[in-house]
This record gives sequence, structure tokens and C-alpha cells, in this order.
Amino acid sequence: MGMTDKQFNGFIRFILDDIKEVIETMEDGKGKEKLQKVAENLQQTLED
Repeated sequence: MGMTDKQFNGFIRFILDDIKEVIETMEDGKGKEKLQKVAENLQQTLED
């Protein structure tokens, strides 16, 4: 059983919100940069 577009976007928003919370608590470094890139990609997915 697949997801509707609305369900998928809700899932992406849920994940994106959690990633942004984690980014706020991280110190600068490669891990933070990678996670920010993931967040940017997820945000772009929502906007497409």
C-alpha cells in the first residue's frame, strides 16, 4: 500500500522538523554540515 502525496509531505515535514531540532543542538563540523544538506534536500522536495 502506497502513500498519498499529502501523507508523504506530512512524513517529510515530520522528519525535517526533527532534523532541524538536532541541528540546533549540534556543534559546527562535518556532521552538522551533512545534516543541513539533508534538511535542504528535504525542504526542496516539499517545494517541488
